[in-house]
Amino acid sequence: MQMVGQRGPLISMTQVGINLVKNEGLRALYMGLTPGLVRSVFYGGLRLGLYEPSLRLSEMALGSPNIFTKIVIGAFSGALATAVTNPVEVLKVRMQMERLITKGQLQELRKMAADEGLTGFWKGAGPEMTRAAVFTASQLATYDETKRLLRKECPRGLYKGAFASFTRVGPQTTITFIRCEQLRGIGLKAL
Repeated sequence: MQMVGQRGPLISMTQVGINLVKNEGLRALYMGLTPGLVRSVFYGGLRLGLYEPSLRLSEMALGSPNIFTKIVIGAFSGALATAVTNPVEVLKVRMQMERLITKGQLQELRKMAADEGLTGFWKGAGPEMTRAAVFTASQLATYDETKRLLRKECPRGLYKGAFASFTRVGPQTTITFIRCEQLRGIGLKAL
């Protein structure tokens, strides 16, 4: 899907799948599946498995962790998990793009090391680590804080500040929708 626009006009994902099966066979749909699954298992395990021990270390060093500490630890866990699993991600993408059906995965890893050196295994790692850091930080810190809040204050603790928030957001949302309708009225149909 990512390269389709570079090869011609954009088409739907369904059409890409149909063309792929027609031109390259059903097996082409599964190119990169093995490295994709390996990466998912290790990435998921690492990002979750690094979070708790890091949180405990932080607790021993700094005391009870606050939301900002949890965000930093989540970002660290996600970024490190991506850094460790990036070589498998690179392999998966190459298998999907270069159709390495007859070569083996280990042979491709050796070829990558010979042609590009070790740095080839971490192509694209920077943006991917950033994405994983934000994703993991927001997911795990939010989960931890919500769990703590529910244990400490029961479900009604979730509604603290709801009235103040509504008095701020309610009028702003109403004005936004009124403006949207006015723009539609003058011919801006994309809204």
